[in-house]
Amino acid sequence: MSKEELDELVAEGVIEPVAPDPETARIELEQARLHVESAAEIAERDPVAAFALGYDAIRKALSAHMRARGYRVTKGKGHHARTGRYAIAAIDDARLDEHLEAFDELRQLRNQSEYDALLLDSEDVTDALARADAIINAVDDDM
Repeated sequence: MSKEELDELVAEGVIEPVAPDPETARIELEQARLHVESAAEIAERDPVAAFALGYDAIRKALSAHMRARGYRVTKGKGHHARTGRYAIAAIDDARLDEHLEAFDELRQLRNQSEYDALLLDSEDVTDALARADAIINAVDDDM
């Protein structure tokens, strides 16, 4: 984690410092795990919903990381994109670089499925859930 990068995100108004809340962060991380389990159960029947759950699992895991360290994303448009920026700056784990960089692509796919009726398939779900598992496990190890 680069303190300078986090300070820069605070100065830009991307995130703001708050009191650390590890208890709520742990709950949020467990919700993320449950999302992955639920997504796996419905992936074949409803890949769009399963993908959305997988994406949200990643977002919640990243939010748990923030919450545990005393940060939150500022209010306003682009909340999820700012979450991704935080993750890249704050999580220094080479095993996650690819997954964290893919978060923005997953965000765009989720938006296209939500707002443009883009149909997603089981490969999209498998990818999202694998990335969610990796991120959730790494955040859990770091808490």
